[in-house]
Amino acid sequence: MKKHSIGIFFGGQSPEHEVSLMSAKNVISAIDRTQYRVREFWIDKKGIFWTGASVLANVEKKRFSKIKRADLNTLNKYIDVAFPVLHGTGGEDGTIQGMFRMLNIPFVGADVLSSALCLDKAIFNELMTYHGLPKPKFIIIDYKRQTVKEIKKKLTESLRLKYPVFVKPARTGSSVGITKVKDKIKLATAIKLARKYDVKIIIEQSVENCHEIEVAVSGNSIRDFKVATPGRIVPSNEFYDFNDKYYDGKSYPQIPAPLPKKTIAEIKQLARDAYRLANCEGLARVDFLVKKNGKIYLNEINTIPGFTKISMYPKMWQADGLPYANLIARLITLALKRR
Repeated sequence: MKKHSIGIFFGGQSPEHEVSLMSAKNVISAIDRTQYRVREFWIDKKGIFWTGASVLANVEKKRFSKIKRADLNTLNKYIDVAFPVLHGTGGEDGTIQGMFRMLNIPFVGADVLSSALCLDKAIFNELMTYHGLPKPKFIIIDYKRQTVKEIKKKLTESLRLKYPVFVKPARTGSSVGITKVKDKIKLATAIKLARKYDVKIIIEQSVENCHEIEVAVSGNSIRDFKVATPGRIVPSNEFYDFNDKYYDGKSYPQIPAPLPKKTIAEIKQLARDAYRLANCEGLARVDFLVKKNGKIYLNEINTIPGFTKISMYPKMWQADGLPYANLIARLITLALKRR
């Protein structure tokens, strides 16, 4: 039986560079070497691709002389499947997926359009709202495409939202640049922070006293979609922010989520609907906010969810009886089938 050569891509130019290294470490250690050969590719913060033996280990120990620049022109001669473990811009926005398409290399995860759509929370919110999926109230401010008059109008509209609100850069992941604002006085500071990461921001009504629910989905078409049992994140901070996700280690999961069976069934159907509407393939994690009265709100879709030791995506599949190594194998198989 032929061993497929899998290229693991990690790092990147986004603020989530270090998170990507953590995720890649777990994927590299879990992949079944009896079935696959592994080639590692690190993208540094300048966007340069590097390869060689034990790239991740050498990067972590800063032994940069032991790695070499990758020749992207010959990439399709050395790998059969690309596995991007890249979070945020440059990894989840469709750019590297476009490169794989140009090189005719099958890849794990969403295609170009769905990657870009899901990372852009503004477009994603508008699409989901148009199709009737429940979203919290939101306002989009685009400092590049809206006039000064339009921006002032949007800011005035935002003041009518019920506080607290979240101010978010439209195109980052892992809660980077997000602020929870409890009164109008601090709104300008939150907008200033979000604008460091994007010219387009979202001001969104906070869903208070809710459960943060996550759902793992995989599949290429409606015929092979699989939806795992939803899990709940119990954050140690006021909301599940960047430090809480990756460094504090105080938040903890509840799998299955402590919800009525009817609510879980509704969440799983909404996750399937959102995944389909966003044209997702391969894998994604669909996030929800669920109030104690059972009201469900769709939050977002992550097309390359975390694969760290504490990440929910693999944990939810493990709870459903799919071990980490088998999950990796399924995702690679889905990439090959799509080709």
